[in-house]
Amino acid sequence: MGEFRLIRLMIKEICLLLFLCLLFTGCAKNPREPLTLDNLAGKKVGVMMAYSTDYILSQPEYGLDIYRYDYYSDMTLALSFNRVDAIAMEMDEAYVFCRMQPEFEIGLVAEEQLEYAYMFSADRPELLEQFNQFIRDFRETEEYADIVRRKKASADAPFQPKKVENIVTTDWVLKVAAYDGWEPISYINNLTGEWEGGDVELITHFANSLGAELELIDMSWEQMVIELTTGLVDLMLCPESLLMAKDLEMSDNIVMSDWVFLKDIVLIVNKEEN
Repeated sequence: MGEFRLIRLMIKEICLLLFLCLLFTGCAKNPREPLTLDNLAGKKVGVMMAYSTDYILSQPEYGLDIYRYDYYSDMTLALSFNRVDAIAMEMDEAYVFCRMQPEFEIGLVAEEQLEYAYMFSADRPELLEQFNQFIRDFRETEEYADIVRRKKASADAPFQPKKVENIVTTDWVLKVAAYDGWEPISYINNLTGEWEGGDVELITHFANSLGAELELIDMSWEQMVIELTTGLVDLMLCPESLLMAKDLEMSDNIVMSDWVFLKDIVLIVNKEEN
């Protein structure tokens, strides 16, 4: 009789164990399917509203379910809680994003080597012509190659800025709208209060080629567009894809330069749990 009770107890424990295994297995996350260009259709992808990633990835050929966000923090939270399958960024900002938040990783390069340019006020055609000549020459220099190398290196360590002195030889002031907090592109060093970043260095070289004083003005994207279209700033230090040029220039208030950098658009995903 005692042996029978023991067997019944063992059977109950085994059944309970099996039930718990099934329960927790059912609640566990299913392994994420790796992203490929062939399985993108229908994927939920977060983008920053009106940025190049939004403009490009919302095209019908991708077949994506696009979720638009006003703030990077909101987009990041959506990815953290699996509200979206991935979020889109340009490669240079993705370097820093994944370095600072190692719970995320680059899951796929969606577009490679797209041409990115600056936006200029249409009221300054001579300035655009001067910049286009400058950037065509500057792209062939070691200074330009070094900026590109240091941007790539920001995937592993903070961007290493190089101080470019603004050499002023005229009374010309070049007013440039910039965005703070955008490592490795443009940001204000909290210790020195000075602007740093690869694009900051490049535009300082351009100002020096003119003998102009460089005035960098911290603005949001919305402010930049308004100030540029009204002619209160000369250009935006906020590179966008030249694929957007036709739409951006329709108002006749904005013109885009020759390409400044070649960039990849990447999709960032949650890292797989070990």
